[in-house]
Amino acid sequence: MLEGTRRGVGLLYTRFRFRKISDPVIRFTEAVSHARRALVLLPEATKDISSVQWIIRSLAERFAEGTMTVVARSDQATWVKKEQLRFQILVYDRKEVSPWYIPRSELLGKMKRSTFDVAFDLNPEFALTSAFLCRESKAPLRVGFKKLHADEFYNFQVNTKSTNSLAVAYRNLARCLEMF
Repeated sequence: MLEGTRRGVGLLYTRFRFRKISDPVIRFTEAVSHARRALVLLPEATKDISSVQWIIRSLAERFAEGTMTVVARSDQATWVKKEQLRFQILVYDRKEVSPWYIPRSELLGKMKRSTFDVAFDLNPEFALTSAFLCRESKAPLRVGFKKLHADEFYNFQVNTKSTNSLAVAYRNLARCLEMF
């Protein structure tokens, strides 16, 4: 119950913070194909590390001519670094997230050092911290999975039938991106 209350307070704060920010009209086909700087937010709960590593490799290949930044918690950074692909890793600690699941100014400052054309939230379930970072990235195209509160954070949502299987969800995401 306490966790739900904390998330609710964080969601209210998020709605207030982004209340006046509207998304510009974009053409998705051009936004994806012309994107050169990508932000990738790793899922907060990682049961299937191999599927996450697969989608990271896939996205790294897609943005090989540009830059890709992967946002990972400190406990996730070790297995992300094993990939040895060319992308930057932005590591944060749990202390950089408030009790309301809102990123603190230190984490936001790290992320704002770069600009992004597209942001990917790889959480199949709603995670306020990742959703907030995705919205705060100011990327014109913010991609996430269809889930509760997704309309407030993402302007491109992938609907996957199986939220239990990360492999299926990430395959659907990759197939969707191939269309653009």
